[in-house]
Amino acid sequence: MTVFRRLLILIIFAVLPALAPPPVTAEGPNCAACHEDLSTGKSVHPAIAMGCASCHSAVDASDVPHKITNRNAKGLIARMKDLCFNCHDRGPFQKTTVHGALMLGCTSCHNPHATDHAHVLKDEIPRLCLNCHEERLTAQDGRAHVLAGNEACATCHHPHATDTPKLVRARPESTAKDQTAMSNKPAVAQQ
Repeated sequence: MTVFRRLLILIIFAVLPALAPPPVTAEGPNCAACHEDLSTGKSVHPAIAMGCASCHSAVDASDVPHKITNRNAKGLIARMKDLCFNCHDRGPFQKTTVHGALMLGCTSCHNPHATDHAHVLKDEIPRLCLNCHEERLTAQDGRAHVLAGNEACATCHHPHATDTPKLVRARPESTAKDQTAMSNKPAVAQQ
């Protein structure tokens, strides 16, 4: 880490407490009383433990429906695309090839609260991927994209960004017949 980056981080942490909303106290709203379903599941976003105000600082919960006191959707502290980078490093998302879903925001694939799927995903892979990519899998110059057994899309493709084309993690190993994940078999219609 460069000296400049360390200094920038120190400055941010010195100024951040003054800009942050006051911590939720025992007298503060108990969001889980009405929104318990947002914090239960097999995969719970770590931000839940930080408290609702860590993301939703501009929500006046004294009345229902809640009043939003800023211009961001759902009283978020930042626009959706920027919000996640308050905790997550931008670096891994800034590569040569970036997954188009990132332009829609993290919540196009991830639930911001909790889910029953790994990595706080909205659905299981490959079902989640097929919400957008089904046509591409079945109509590539008469070839079908082959998934072997329980192989998931993320086995070969990085879900966020890479420095390789088509988000490929590394060149797929060839089989004995020198075939890769693409097969010359006709595309099979999805059920």
